[in-house]
Order: sequence, then structure tokens, then C-alpha cells
Amino acid sequence: MKAKVCDLINEFNHTNKVFGDLIAVIDKENEITYEELYIQVSKLTERITCENQPIGIVARRSIQTVIQILAVLQSGNYYIPIDPNLPEERIDYIINKTNTRLVFDGDQLNWLHQTKVTVPFAEKLNANDKIAYIIFTCGSTGLPKGVVETHEQVMNTLYDLQERMNLNEKDHFLCLASFNFDLSVFDVFGSILVGGKLSIVEDQRDFVEIKKILEERNITVLNSVPSVLNYFLKEIEISKSARERLRVCLLSGDYVSVDLAKTTLETFPKCQTYSLGGATECSIWSILYLITKENIINTPYIPYGNPMSNQRIYILNQEFIPEINGTIGQIAIAGSSVALGYIGDESKTNETFIEHKQLGYLYLTGDLGQFCGDHIKFTGRMDSRLKVNGYRVSLSEISAVFHQHFGFENRVFLLEEQEGTQKLALAYQNKEAVKSTIIRKELLQHLAAYEIPHVQFNFSSFPLTQNGKIDMKALKKAIMEKLHEKSSEQHRVEESANISLFRQMLAEVLQTNHLSANDSLFDLGVDSLQLVKIKNWIEEHFKVDMEIIDIYDCDHVEALENYIEEMKTVK
Repeated sequence: MKAKVCDLINEFNHTNKVFGDLIAVIDKENEITYEELYIQVSKLTERITCENQPIGIVARRSIQTVIQILAVLQSGNYYIPIDPNLPEERIDYIINKTNTRLVFDGDQLNWLHQTKVTVPFAEKLNANDKIAYIIFTCGSTGLPKGVVETHEQVMNTLYDLQERMNLNEKDHFLCLASFNFDLSVFDVFGSILVGGKLSIVEDQRDFVEIKKILEERNITVLNSVPSVLNYFLKEIEISKSARERLRVCLLSGDYVSVDLAKTTLETFPKCQTYSLGGATECSIWSILYLITKENIINTPYIPYGNPMSNQRIYILNQEFIPEINGTIGQIAIAGSSVALGYIGDESKTNETFIEHKQLGYLYLTGDLGQFCGDHIKFTGRMDSRLKVNGYRVSLSEISAVFHQHFGFENRVFLLEEQEGTQKLALAYQNKEAVKSTIIRKELLQHLAAYEIPHVQFNFSSFPLTQNGKIDMKALKKAIMEKLHEKSSEQHRVEESANISLFRQMLAEVLQTNHLSANDSLFDLGVDSLQLVKIKNWIEEHFKVDMEIIDIYDCDHVEALENYIEEMKTVK
């Protein structure tokens, strides 16, 4: 670690002085040099007349958002990134939970109130350190939790990666993550730290755009969740020059399979490929593993890895006593990157961030792992929070929201991974089934799109154990049987000799042999990445503009075809 007291904005100011004429950030529309970036940040800073206060940013994927983030930090405040696609109910929750003073929304700066907000966890702050951001992550209690991180904690992670990977001004970073996810913190400040370029992808599921950027902008650093990269490498062929230019690939946020690791190494032959782990609660990452052709030849899994600089990893038993002999226990993280806590949630903070008599200040991850020789192996979760296609979701939150609005007993499951993607299944108990479209539209009012179950099944009654509890094993088996029945029914549909190109595309994307007019894309298990592929194909072949939400509204094959015809007529 280069210095005990670190400041994200000081690093930005230093970078501007050294690399002022170099391109700093590129989005779909524009590019900006470090000098121009500094000037715009300074102008915006003058409009912020408070200090050490929470400032919200409606975080669209653009240069403007980077300017706003830097201006908030330059003014001595801390930012709260807000996904513009979240339901209004969730946005209001974030603003109220943080007592946000003002919000940047595009060109607008809106003051919400003039009451000075007490700095959270001030008693935990080191001298001369400040809060950098509050990022909300899924909670197991049904509501998202705001993780409070400081400049010093974030810089500890960034300095480690800078030195370990020799990041420098010649590097060009690809920003795939949304700014309300902490992977973007590395993308933005990792590039600024060394004077590199940052290319912002408008939609991480738009593989055509990603391919274009990789090939045209000399990308050298790629930071991705495994599911996105896995899908991308299966669907898109990249030029040899682009494959050989990539020198750092970071995979995190989900399980990294051996197959994906091998494919990545083969695709990017000159690249250092890392699997990383940790938590939003510990400044992006705390543990990593360098994947090489030699160390995955005979392994059935990719190790969780070893702790990063100034961080420590422990395996604790139920009495919080450290395990060292291969016994499975809870993974705990200690060291310089552990967050201050959860904003406005003293109970959950005290439960998760603890002072251990022997080990010091710890974050209890809720993950399970074990020591295996010279590394740690990840073995699962203790609760219902899971990573699904790179997004952390709470099965209990989805279940609670469904019950609140429909009143039915229900359970939410994560199905086994198929073709590199994961799907959520909702099972609910009621005498009559509710139309899937109605369920999805209602849930979209309260949950993010990536939290919506891909498939839904109604049961007149759930299977029970001998003591009267829901038999979860039997219920999951029944779901798999229903999925198999649905697949068999699709195969029995007589194939039309005159099937349209559109339906051929749908069948290929959804990996089914047959489609009928009344088939629902969501009942067939379409996921978020497949939705973007369908959207891109429609736009390219029919020359119409549409949004993902349009497919939610017209999810049946024939309804979607009719909608496209209407759009073509309007055009």
C-alpha cells in the first residue's frame, strides 16, 4: 500500500497533471481528455455547496456520470449511484435510507432538503479518511443494504491491482458493469489511477457493441462477470489482433467454471486471467487466483484463491473459532478494505461486521469455504442470497414481494446452470394459475428486471414432509419434471414448413426445436442476455427501435410479431 491516507480525488488530480492531453473516457457518443475532464469536474464541483454529505447520481452509462462521480468526491462528499432502471419504489427507498441531500439526474441537479446529514460511522473513520460511496446490494431480509466504503478502503484494493497487474497509462479498460455495482469502481478509478483510457459499454449484454469496442479501441483490460463473458465467447468471434491485445481479464461476481477458464485462456493467449472474490462490503475484491493452463489441467474447480494485499481471509466454525484443517465454515474477511457498515441498519451492521477478540475487525460474508492445501475453496452460501448471472439477488426478497402482492405461499429456486446461464424458478400454491404476464408486470413494479423469475409454476398444493413442512427436495424435483414436460410438449408440436426467420431466430436463441404462436418467451425460460440478443436481431432485421420492456409487455410469440408489425407501420 503506497500511503496510509489515500484519496480517490487526489489520485485524479495527480493523473490530470501528468496525463492531461490523453483520452480519459469514451462513451457511445463522445470522448474526453483528462484535462477536459478535470475542467468539467471543477465547474460542476462549484455547484455543490455542502461537504461530507450523501449525493445521489442517477447513474447512466455515460461520460456525464463519471464527471458527476468525480465532482461529488472533489467537493468532499460521497456518492450514491442509482440505477435508472430501478422501480420508483426502490429508488425512493435508497434516497430515504441515505437521507440524500441532492440528486444528479442527467443535466439536472435537484436539492431534496437542506438539513445537514450526520456522517455515518464517523467513529470508525481513520484520521483524514472520508466516505467515498454508498452502494446498495441485495439483502436477505427483503430490502437492499447500503454499504458504506471509504477512500482509504477502496485505494487499498486499487493499489494492489495496479502493482500486481502492472496497470499503466497504455492500458485501455472496458467498463461493462453498471455504475451502481462495485465492479465499476475498479473500472473508473483503476483507469484514472494510472492515466489509462476507459471505454463505457452502453449495455453489457450487447455483444455486437462489445466486439466492436474490443476490435477498434485496443482494449487491454477486461473486467466481467463470468456469465456475460461465457455467453459472449460462445456467440461472437473476435479478431486475432483484439484477442492478442488483451493482457488482463478479471472474472468475478459468480462461479468461474473450468470450461470458461480454458476457453478464456485459449481465446486470449497473452492475457493474465484472474478469478476474484470478496464482497461489496470489502471494497470490490479481497481474494484472487491467477488462472494458468498449467494449474487447471487436472483440477475439477477454480480455487477461490488467496488474500489480496492488506487483507486476510478466515474460515470460522459456528462458534467463530478459526478452522485450518479443511473443515467447511463461514468465510470471514479482515484487513484494510472492510467497509464501515450498512447505512441506517445498526442491527444488521452489528451482526455482520464484528470485533473478534482474536482476529480483530471482521466482515462475515455468509459464504462457506474450506482451506485446501495452499488455497481456499468456495463451497456455497449460508442463506438465500445468490449470484445469478453476475447479479446478487435474494431469493427471500423475491418470494416476499410476490407474497405481498399475490398472497400465495411460494418458493423461489435457482435452477442448475444450462448453456452458461442461470435461471430463477418461482413455484406458488393456489387453486388456479395466474397468467405469467400478470405476475411479471406486477413484480417489475417492485424488483429489478434481473430479479424476475424466468419460469413460474403453479401447484394446487406443495409436497409436504412427514412433520408437515414443505418438502423442498420434492418440490424442486416436481419443478424439474414440469420443465421436462414443457420441453417434451414443445418437441411434439408439428414443425411448419414455412416457419418465419423471426421464429427460427427465437427457436435458436431459446434452444428449442419448435415454437407456437401462443408460446411465452418467459415460459420458455428466456434470460436477460437472450432478451438482448432478440432485441438486437429485431432492430437489425426490421429496422425498428424497441426496448427490453417491450418484450415483457408482448412476451408471447404472436403478440411480439404483431408489435413488430405495428412498429414497422409507425416507422
